[in-house]
Amino acid sequence: MQNRLSPSTIFGLAVMWFIGGGIYPFLSDAAETIDPVNIVFIRAWGAALILFLAVLAIAPKSLRVVRLNKSFIPIVLSSLMYSPLCSMTLAWSSSRVPGAITALIYSTLPVMSIIYLAIKGQRPSPLAIGGVSVAFIAVVFLIGAPQGSVQIAGIIGALISTFAWFAATEIWIKYESGYPLILAIFLQVFIGAIGTSLVYLFVKPESLTRSDFLNPSMIFLVVALASQYWAYLGISRRVSPALLTSFAFVNPLVAGAIGYFAFDQRLSGIQVSAGLILL
Repeated sequence: MQNRLSPSTIFGLAVMWFIGGGIYPFLSDAAETIDPVNIVFIRAWGAALILFLAVLAIAPKSLRVVRLNKSFIPIVLSSLMYSPLCSMTLAWSSSRVPGAITALIYSTLPVMSIIYLAIKGQRPSPLAIGGVSVAFIAVVFLIGAPQGSVQIAGIIGALISTFAWFAATEIWIKYESGYPLILAIFLQVFIGAIGTSLVYLFVKPESLTRSDFLNPSMIFLVVALASQYWAYLGISRRVSPALLTSFAFVNPLVAGAIGYFAFDQRLSGIQVSAGLILL
Protein backbone atom coordinates (compact mmCIF):
# COMPACT_ATOMS: atom_id res chain seq x y z
CA MET A 1 0.00 0.00 0.00
CA GLN A 2 1.25 3.48 -0.79
CA ASN A 3 2.01 5.78 2.11
CA ARG A 4 -0.10 8.61 0.66
CA LEU A 5 -3.79 7.84 0.17
CA SER A 6 -5.53 9.12 -2.95
CA PRO A 7 -8.48 11.54 -2.60
CA SER A 8 -10.90 8.83 -3.81
CA THR A 9 -9.63 6.43 -1.15
CA ILE A 10 -9.98 9.05 1.57
CA PHE A 11 -13.52 9.77 0.38
CA GLY A 12 -14.33 6.04 0.46
CA LEU A 13 -13.05 5.75 4.02
CA ALA A 14 -15.09 8.79 5.04
CA VAL A 15 -18.24 7.20 3.61
CA MET A 16 -17.57 3.97 5.51
CA TRP A 17 -16.87 5.83 8.75
CA PHE A 18 -19.66 8.40 8.74
CA ILE A 19 -22.42 7.05 6.50
CA GLY A 20 -21.86 3.58 7.97
CA GLY A 21 -22.06 4.94 11.50
CA GLY A 22 -25.32 6.72 10.71
CA ILE A 23 -26.97 3.45 9.72
CA TYR A 24 -27.36 2.17 13.29
CA PRO A 25 -29.64 4.90 14.72
CA PHE A 26 -31.66 5.11 11.49
CA LEU A 27 -32.01 1.32 11.48
CA SER A 28 -33.32 1.38 15.05
CA ASP A 29 -35.84 4.04 14.06
CA ALA A 30 -37.04 2.12 10.99
CA ALA A 31 -37.31 -1.16 12.93
CA GLU A 32 -39.92 0.40 15.23
CA THR A 33 -42.51 0.25 12.43
CA ILE A 34 -41.05 -2.03 9.72
CA ASP A 35 -40.39 -5.78 9.89
CA PRO A 36 -36.58 -6.31 10.02
CA VAL A 37 -36.78 -8.83 7.15
CA ASN A 38 -38.65 -6.27 5.05
CA ILE A 39 -35.91 -3.75 5.85
CA VAL A 40 -33.27 -6.14 4.48
CA PHE A 41 -35.37 -6.83 1.36
CA ILE A 42 -36.03 -3.14 0.57
CA ARG A 43 -32.41 -2.16 1.19
CA ALA A 44 -31.06 -4.96 -1.03
CA TRP A 45 -33.19 -4.12 -4.07
CA GLY A 46 -33.03 -0.36 -3.51
CA ALA A 47 -29.23 -0.44 -3.44
CA ALA A 48 -29.17 -2.69 -6.52
CA LEU A 49 -31.35 -0.19 -8.43
CA ILE A 50 -29.13 2.75 -7.47
CA LEU A 51 -25.99 0.92 -8.55
CA PHE A 52 -27.62 -0.20 -11.80
CA LEU A 53 -28.35 3.45 -12.60
CA ALA A 54 -24.72 4.21 -11.77
CA VAL A 55 -23.59 1.57 -14.28
CA LEU A 56 -25.84 3.09 -16.96
CA ALA A 57 -24.41 6.54 -16.24
CA ILE A 58 -20.73 5.62 -15.91
CA ALA A 59 -20.14 2.52 -18.01
CA PRO A 60 -23.28 1.48 -19.92
CA LYS A 61 -21.38 -0.66 -22.43
CA SER A 62 -19.81 -2.72 -19.63
CA LEU A 63 -23.00 -4.79 -19.30
CA ARG A 64 -22.01 -6.55 -22.53
CA VAL A 65 -18.88 -8.09 -20.97
CA VAL A 66 -20.76 -10.13 -18.34
CA ARG A 67 -20.08 -13.82 -18.86
CA LEU A 68 -21.31 -16.81 -16.87
CA ASN A 69 -17.87 -18.42 -16.66
CA LYS A 70 -15.42 -19.47 -13.96
CA SER A 71 -14.61 -15.89 -12.97
CA PHE A 72 -18.27 -15.36 -12.07
CA ILE A 73 -18.21 -17.93 -9.25
CA PRO A 74 -16.32 -15.78 -6.67
CA ILE A 75 -18.74 -12.91 -7.29
CA VAL A 76 -21.71 -15.19 -6.58
CA LEU A 77 -20.11 -16.63 -3.44
CA SER A 78 -19.20 -13.26 -1.95
CA SER A 79 -22.59 -11.82 -2.95
CA LEU A 80 -24.52 -14.52 -1.12
CA MET A 81 -22.29 -14.14 1.94
CA TYR A 82 -22.94 -10.40 2.11
CA SER A 83 -26.64 -10.88 1.44
CA PRO A 84 -28.61 -12.85 2.43
CA LEU A 85 -26.27 -14.64 4.89
CA CYS A 86 -24.71 -11.59 6.56
CA SER A 87 -27.72 -9.28 6.40
CA MET A 88 -30.36 -11.85 7.30
CA THR A 89 -28.50 -13.33 10.27
CA LEU A 90 -27.87 -9.80 11.52
CA ALA A 91 -31.58 -8.95 11.24
CA TRP A 92 -32.52 -12.24 12.91
CA SER A 93 -30.10 -11.74 15.80
CA SER A 94 -31.17 -8.12 16.40
CA SER A 95 -34.38 -9.30 18.05
CA ARG A 96 -32.51 -11.68 20.36
CA VAL A 97 -29.59 -9.62 21.64
CA PRO A 98 -29.18 -5.90 22.39
CA GLY A 99 -27.71 -3.88 19.56
CA ALA A 100 -24.77 -3.00 21.81
CA ILE A 101 -23.60 -6.61 21.78
CA THR A 102 -23.95 -6.82 17.99
CA ALA A 103 -21.89 -3.64 17.58
CA LEU A 104 -19.24 -5.04 19.90
CA ILE A 105 -19.04 -8.26 17.90
CA TYR A 106 -18.63 -6.29 14.65
CA SER A 107 -15.85 -4.25 16.24
CA THR A 108 -13.74 -7.43 16.18
CA LEU A 109 -13.36 -7.18 12.39
CA PRO A 110 -9.96 -5.41 12.60
CA VAL A 111 -8.79 -8.05 15.06
CA MET A 112 -9.86 -10.76 12.61
CA SER A 113 -7.85 -8.99 9.91
CA ILE A 114 -4.69 -8.94 12.01
CA ILE A 115 -5.09 -12.62 12.98
CA TYR A 116 -5.71 -13.51 9.33
CA LEU A 117 -2.55 -11.65 8.28
CA ALA A 118 -0.56 -13.53 10.92
CA ILE A 119 -1.89 -16.87 9.65
CA LYS A 120 -0.83 -15.91 6.11
CA GLY A 121 2.65 -15.13 7.42
CA GLN A 122 2.32 -11.34 7.10
CA ARG A 123 3.37 -10.02 10.47
CA PRO A 124 1.40 -6.88 11.45
CA SER A 125 3.35 -3.93 12.78
CA PRO A 126 3.47 -3.33 16.56
CA LEU A 127 1.68 -0.02 15.95
CA ALA A 128 -1.23 -1.78 14.24
CA ILE A 129 -1.51 -4.39 16.99
CA GLY A 130 -1.32 -1.77 19.73
CA GLY A 131 -3.80 0.53 18.02
CA VAL A 132 -6.36 -2.22 17.50
CA SER A 133 -6.00 -3.37 21.11
CA VAL A 134 -6.52 0.10 22.55
CA ALA A 135 -9.43 0.86 20.23
CA PHE A 136 -11.10 -2.47 21.02
CA ILE A 137 -10.98 -1.67 24.75
CA ALA A 138 -12.39 1.81 24.03
CA VAL A 139 -15.29 0.27 22.10
CA VAL A 140 -16.19 -1.83 25.14
CA PHE A 141 -16.52 1.30 27.26
CA LEU A 142 -18.22 3.25 24.46
CA ILE A 143 -20.95 0.66 24.15
CA GLY A 144 -21.33 0.39 27.90
CA ALA A 145 -23.32 -2.24 29.75
CA PRO A 146 -25.90 -3.67 27.32
CA GLN A 147 -29.51 -3.72 28.45
CA GLY A 148 -32.22 -6.25 27.70
CA SER A 149 -32.40 -10.00 27.43
CA VAL A 150 -29.51 -11.87 25.84
CA GLN A 151 -29.98 -15.15 24.00
CA ILE A 152 -27.04 -17.36 23.08
CA ALA A 153 -28.65 -18.04 19.70
CA GLY A 154 -28.68 -14.30 19.00
CA ILE A 155 -24.99 -13.97 19.83
CA ILE A 156 -24.20 -16.91 17.53
CA GLY A 157 -26.26 -15.25 14.78
CA ALA A 158 -24.32 -12.00 15.15
CA LEU A 159 -21.03 -13.93 15.04
CA ILE A 160 -22.10 -15.73 11.86
CA SER A 161 -22.98 -12.35 10.35
CA THR A 162 -19.56 -10.93 11.26
CA PHE A 163 -17.65 -13.92 9.88
CA ALA A 164 -19.75 -13.84 6.70
CA TRP A 165 -18.82 -10.17 6.17
CA PHE A 166 -15.14 -10.92 6.71
CA ALA A 167 -15.14 -14.01 4.46
CA ALA A 168 -17.03 -12.21 1.69
CA THR A 169 -14.49 -9.39 1.81
CA GLU A 170 -11.55 -11.78 1.50
CA ILE A 171 -13.13 -13.53 -1.49
CA TRP A 172 -13.78 -10.18 -3.16
CA ILE A 173 -10.19 -9.04 -2.63
CA LYS A 174 -8.53 -12.30 -3.66
CA TYR A 175 -10.44 -13.06 -6.86
CA GLU A 176 -10.37 -10.30 -9.48
CA SER A 177 -13.32 -10.63 -11.88
CA GLY A 178 -11.80 -8.48 -14.60
CA TYR A 179 -15.02 -6.48 -14.88
CA PRO A 180 -15.08 -2.67 -14.59
CA LEU A 181 -15.33 -1.78 -10.89
CA ILE A 182 -18.80 -0.23 -10.96
CA LEU A 183 -20.16 -3.24 -12.89
CA ALA A 184 -18.58 -5.71 -10.46
CA ILE A 185 -20.06 -3.84 -7.49
CA PHE A 186 -23.51 -3.78 -9.10
CA LEU A 187 -23.36 -7.52 -9.80
CA GLN A 188 -22.29 -8.09 -6.21
CA VAL A 189 -25.37 -6.30 -4.89
CA PHE A 190 -27.77 -7.59 -7.57
CA ILE A 191 -26.94 -11.25 -6.96
CA GLY A 192 -27.22 -10.66 -3.22
CA ALA A 193 -30.66 -9.13 -3.74
CA ILE A 194 -31.77 -12.24 -5.64
CA GLY A 195 -30.53 -14.43 -2.80
CA THR A 196 -32.34 -12.20 -0.31
CA SER A 197 -35.57 -12.59 -2.30
CA LEU A 198 -35.35 -16.38 -2.12
CA VAL A 199 -34.97 -16.23 1.64
CA TYR A 200 -37.71 -13.61 1.80
CA LEU A 201 -40.18 -15.95 0.09
CA PHE A 202 -39.26 -18.74 2.49
CA VAL A 203 -39.53 -16.64 5.68
CA LYS A 204 -42.82 -14.95 4.68
CA PRO A 205 -42.60 -11.77 6.79
CA GLU A 206 -45.28 -9.10 7.19
CA SER A 207 -46.71 -7.66 3.98
CA LEU A 208 -44.89 -4.67 2.52
CA THR A 209 -46.75 -1.37 2.50
CA ARG A 210 -46.26 1.90 0.67
CA SER A 211 -45.32 3.60 3.93
CA ASP A 212 -42.43 1.13 4.35
CA PHE A 213 -40.84 2.38 1.13
CA LEU A 214 -41.53 6.05 1.88
CA ASN A 215 -40.27 5.93 5.46
CA PRO A 216 -37.52 8.64 5.69
CA SER A 217 -35.23 6.37 7.70
CA MET A 218 -35.77 3.59 5.15
CA ILE A 219 -34.84 5.92 2.29
CA PHE A 220 -31.63 6.85 4.10
CA LEU A 221 -30.83 3.18 4.73
CA VAL A 222 -31.20 2.31 1.04
CA VAL A 223 -28.97 5.16 -0.13
CA ALA A 224 -26.48 4.42 2.67
CA LEU A 225 -26.22 0.74 1.68
CA ALA A 226 -25.51 1.59 -1.96
CA SER A 227 -22.91 4.15 -0.84
CA GLN A 228 -21.33 1.66 1.55
CA TYR A 229 -20.98 -1.04 -1.09
CA TRP A 230 -19.53 1.41 -3.59
CA ALA A 231 -17.06 2.83 -1.09
CA TYR A 232 -16.12 -0.40 0.69
CA LEU A 233 -15.65 -2.62 -2.35
CA GLY A 234 -14.06 0.24 -4.27
CA ILE A 235 -11.22 0.74 -1.77
CA SER A 236 -10.90 -2.84 -0.52
CA ARG A 237 -8.02 -3.68 -2.87
CA ARG A 238 -6.18 -0.40 -2.24
CA VAL A 239 -5.79 -0.23 1.54
CA SER A 240 -4.53 -2.49 4.33
CA PRO A 241 -7.02 -4.81 6.07
CA ALA A 242 -6.67 -2.84 9.31
CA LEU A 243 -7.52 0.45 7.59
CA LEU A 244 -10.33 -1.15 5.58
CA THR A 245 -12.05 -2.45 8.72
CA SER A 246 -11.39 0.69 10.77
CA PHE A 247 -15.05 1.62 10.29
CA ALA A 248 -15.85 -0.98 12.97
CA PHE A 249 -14.29 1.36 15.53
CA VAL A 250 -15.47 4.69 14.15
CA ASN A 251 -19.08 3.64 13.45
CA PRO A 252 -20.12 3.35 17.14
CA LEU A 253 -18.77 6.86 17.75
CA VAL A 254 -20.68 8.33 14.80
CA ALA A 255 -23.80 6.36 15.71
CA GLY A 256 -23.65 7.72 19.25
CA ALA A 257 -23.36 11.33 18.04
CA ILE A 258 -26.21 11.01 15.51
CA GLY A 259 -28.35 9.16 18.03
CA TYR A 260 -27.82 11.96 20.56
CA PHE A 261 -28.55 14.91 18.27
CA ALA A 262 -31.16 13.39 15.94
CA PHE A 263 -32.92 10.74 18.03
CA ASP A 264 -32.41 12.01 21.59
CA GLN A 265 -30.29 9.00 22.59
CA ARG A 266 -28.12 9.85 25.62
CA LEU A 267 -24.48 8.92 26.21
CA SER A 268 -22.75 8.49 29.56
CA GLY A 269 -19.55 10.29 30.52
CA ILE A 270 -17.61 7.02 30.16
CA GLN A 271 -18.94 6.54 26.64
CA VAL A 272 -17.98 10.07 25.62
CA SER A 273 -14.46 9.57 27.02
CA ALA A 274 -14.13 6.27 25.15
CA GLY A 275 -15.23 8.03 21.96
CA LEU A 276 -12.42 10.56 22.37
CA ILE A 277 -9.96 7.67 22.73
CA LEU A 278 -11.27 6.20 19.48
CA LEU A 279 -10.72 9.50 17.68
